Amino acid sequence: MTRIRDIPGRLTPDAYPFSIVLRATYGDLDANHHINNVALLRFVEETTASLNMRVFGEDAIVRPSGGVQLLTAAVSIDFVAQGFYPGDITAAAGVAHLGRTSFVYASALFQPGRCIAVAHTTLVYARDGAGVAVSDDVRAAMQAFLLKS
Repeated sequence: MTRIRDIPGRLTPDAYPFSIVLRATYGDLDANHHINNVALLRFVEETTASLNMRVFGEDAIVRPSGGVQLLTAAVSIDFVAQGFYPGDITAAAGVAHLGRTSFVYASALFQPGRCIAVAHTTLVYARDGAGVAVSDDVRAAMQAFLLKS
């Protein structure tokens, strides 16, 4: 199986059409004073939520209604380098794959000059707990966030 870090372009910020800046906190450190792996996964989760709010709207994520859900089916992460505190993390993401009822976001975390983690998050577009076809308007909104080649 190919590691995410080995997919061409995934370690460069230019591949990702969406980014936010997150601040590492003292509480994110491990015993070696590096940002711990659990914190890095939390930054990936926040990046996913932020991209979802851009695609689906804030209300769809924070105050969902009408039975529509985004179910996290899988998360894979490669830890590429140590993250350091203090410092900001540029969290970048894009749509890597768009299927009939699910889609995959690719994301990466960067500190100046280097990638520290890359991840794939698979989400299922669902209604009342069951996968349904991704609507045409959602597909159209996601086009702006396709990974750059």
